Amino acid sequence: MPHTPRALLQRYEVKRPTIPADLLPAAPGGNLFADAGLMATAIAQASDDAIFAKDLDCRYQFANPATLAALGRTADQVMGRTDAEFLDDPALARRLMRNDRTVIATGQVVESEQALPQPDGSTRHWWSRKMPLRDAAGQVVGVLGISRDITERRRAEARIEADHLKLEMGIKAAGLVMAEIDYRTNLNHISAELARLLELGESEMTVPRQAIFDRIHPEDRERYLKAIGEVLQPTSSGHLAIDVRALLPSGTVRWMHIRLQIVFENVDGKLQPVRGICAARDVTAAMVAERQLRNAQRLTESVIEGAGALVCAKDLKGRYILSNESWRVQHGIDREGSIGVTDTQLFGAETAATLRANDALVLERGSHVVVQEKLLVGGRHITYRSSKFPLYDESGRIYAVCGVSTDITDVVEADRRKDAFIATLAHELRNPLAPIRNGLEILRRLEDMPPAARRTRDMMERQLVHLVRLVDDLLDVSRISRDKLDLRLEPITLDQVVAHALEASQPGVDAAGHSLEVRMPAGPVPLRGDLTRLAQVISNLVNNAAKYTPRGGRIVLAGRVEDGHLLLEVTDNGSGISAGMLPQVFDLFAQGEDTMSNAQGGLGIGLWLVKKLVEMHHGSVQASSDGPGRGSTFSVRLPLPLPQPKPQPPR
Repeated sequence: MPHTPRALLQRYEVKRPTIPADLLPAAPGGNLFADAGLMATAIAQASDDAIFAKDLDCRYQFANPATLAALGRTADQVMGRTDAEFLDDPALARRLMRNDRTVIATGQVVESEQALPQPDGSTRHWWSRKMPLRDAAGQVVGVLGISRDITERRRAEARIEADHLKLEMGIKAAGLVMAEIDYRTNLNHISAELARLLELGESEMTVPRQAIFDRIHPEDRERYLKAIGEVLQPTSSGHLAIDVRALLPSGTVRWMHIRLQIVFENVDGKLQPVRGICAARDVTAAMVAERQLRNAQRLTESVIEGAGALVCAKDLKGRYILSNESWRVQHGIDREGSIGVTDTQLFGAETAATLRANDALVLERGSHVVVQEKLLVGGRHITYRSSKFPLYDESGRIYAVCGVSTDITDVVEADRRKDAFIATLAHELRNPLAPIRNGLEILRRLEDMPPAARRTRDMMERQLVHLVRLVDDLLDVSRISRDKLDLRLEPITLDQVVAHALEASQPGVDAAGHSLEVRMPAGPVPLRGDLTRLAQVISNLVNNAAKYTPRGGRIVLAGRVEDGHLLLEVTDNGSGISAGMLPQVFDLFAQGEDTMSNAQGGLGIGLWLVKKLVEMHHGSVQASSDGPGRGSTFSVRLPLPLPQPKPQPPR
């Protein structure tokens, strides 16, 4: 109780209640020890238990200080009244009086637990025992009640229950099954979950230790027995953690992670194991996954180590942390020596700076990049095509850059020779074109040329124009491949570009009998670019449409401005492009399946030039088609120049 009886008496100014004389046996004189009634009253007044008496109408006739404190009332407020007359909670009053009436009606003892609200807003729990008061004739004349404050006990029980619930939840969350071993009797008390796991039954049970041992896989028993024997020694830590397999009657094999804690006691002067607490968990899935992961890792390591390409990884400080055999052989270094080495140590500061710049690009983008890297290895210049990508740790942060490099020195050299050959071929072809052009011009000036000769001359002039265009395209391919083509950027307009393009393309369109429709924005569209090269882009697209459209076809050249860009589209109703060919139409020397037999097929250079020239103007180009025989559309997207601020007049 929070207050002593004397404090309660002072707090509530309790007047000693009087028990009716017929309820107490008479005693001569006023001697406390001789008067049983006075003795009972004194004990009740001093008790921490709430002691009270009620008559047949459930009215209080006696209440000790503990009762008044529990009710939060004074004696004047309680004596002679029922619970319903002074308690604030009608439901509580009805429960208390119902118990009183049960005692009075049956003459039996009634025990109950009640929660009483306190003046400070808290609640205290009381265990009550109510019994009948009888007169000398044995008739029930009232109720005697004794209530004990069990609030602290209830709180302790609640804490224990909460701790037990937490433990149970933790065990379940961890997927654990439990057992308690009595080493004095060699009996195991196992939980229902462990019984089910070992196929021993469906509920908790007590079984001999041998029953558990019989479930251990025969191949793991020796290891298991050795581990158990060591942990049972008094000199051990008493703790065991082990993974073993269980072979069950159904034929199922399960991996179990077992943790065992031994409790030792001093028996006849010696420490002896008396009890063991065991927690086990089914880790079959984890063990299988781990084994699969190890197998996958070994496979990956084998593939990497045996790969012909050079594989390596560097940490964020540029130190090598991984390499395969091809990489180590190429650079003349062993596995141990490769760990921690840097590019500066291997290739020198200048080459290392280039390699580190490529690594930094991977870190900046957070994705893989493909670059060409030139290294001097063993006195030989080697060009690698390197695919570099980031490696992430478990938190999602990049911790290294991995690279896979392939020696493409021969390919690069072949490309260089190809470019040199194309350049030489173009120049060599161009040399005889001038005298041929001069000869045709002389023939044009002859007045009395026979009709057959005139037709032959005109045919030769058309073929000369075609040949000049092919040679010019070859020269452009050579210049672009060697980064020798310079753009002459200047302010121009879309109308200028279209006019120059159609000047070159219109004769071919007319000769093929096509109709060409031009749809351009009404106002001027300013551009910044190379007039000749942008006109070449449009001219090549129109020529391409004319080439692959049957005679008498329709070509549309349309332009519009959207989202700060100029969108140009060349659409035809010609032979179209198959879905398989679409991704390759801009490749150098790419040809459709039927173009080799097409006299107008060309070399497959025009669209490659279109793509390169558009990209040099920071634009993009794409092709689309609904399929063979359904025409095609080529779309060019070019950025428009930002508007320049108007000059302000001087102030």
